[in-house]
Amino acid sequence: MLRLIAVNLRLGDRDALGDVTLEARAGELVIIDGGRGAGKSMLLEVAAARRRPDSGEVWIADHEVSRLQRGSLPFVRRNIGVAAAQPRFLTRATVLENVMLPLGARSEPLDWAREAALRALGKVGAVGLSTADPGRLSLSEQRLVAIARALAGSPPLCLLDDPSGALAPADTGAVLSALQTTAESGAAVVCASADAAFVAAATRAGARRLRLEGGRIQAGPGAITVVSGWRGSDLGARLGVAAVPTSKGAMP
Repeated sequence: MLRLIAVNLRLGDRDALGDVTLEARAGELVIIDGGRGAGKSMLLEVAAARRRPDSGEVWIADHEVSRLQRGSLPFVRRNIGVAAAQPRFLTRATVLENVMLPLGARSEPLDWAREAALRALGKVGAVGLSTADPGRLSLSEQRLVAIARALAGSPPLCLLDDPSGALAPADTGAVLSALQTTAESGAAVVCASADAAFVAAATRAGARRLRLEGGRIQAGPGAITVVSGWRGSDLGARLGVAAVPTSKGAMP
């Protein structure tokens, strides 16, 4: 589902990512463990087709998105659930409407999108916030809503940055359970975290753990060997986009 091959990214005078190769398969929960400045957020931005690496390949399903035409990128992004470390929401829209937004971008029927959004909020224990103004929520409540938005409708690839940040232990447990359920439904779920307790709990629950330090994946049992003949799953069938060389840098 997701594969990065020898990805390098330089920001200013430093290497944010160095020769990163990893894979997350459909039905798998992967935890990227690393401290502040390790490159976790940049790795997720590259994986989400929001930032183009300086070199290397980024594959989602059977498409090398690092070489897609600019106009094709929205077709990729709308099939990826993303929860950033600093969530953003539409003003003048309720929590439920914000969670429904990605489903609308995928042209899902309105009634189905509403039900899927409510289910996602319920999985993280936030269904009671559905009519609230997201701007009036606490940081932990905003984090739960952002995670629900990323998981709503079970997109084939979910990328979450610091999913346990600012959460109480009970909420963290609900989030981990929701991530497991999403992976079990066939999605590839990738989380970046510096929370040792969350990483340990996810690993005990069966997640595969990778360690990122200084923008590089560390050797060890979590390192991935690229599988020859790898193919993507249903996301590839949804895209229908042409791959051509494009300029490097942040993706529009």
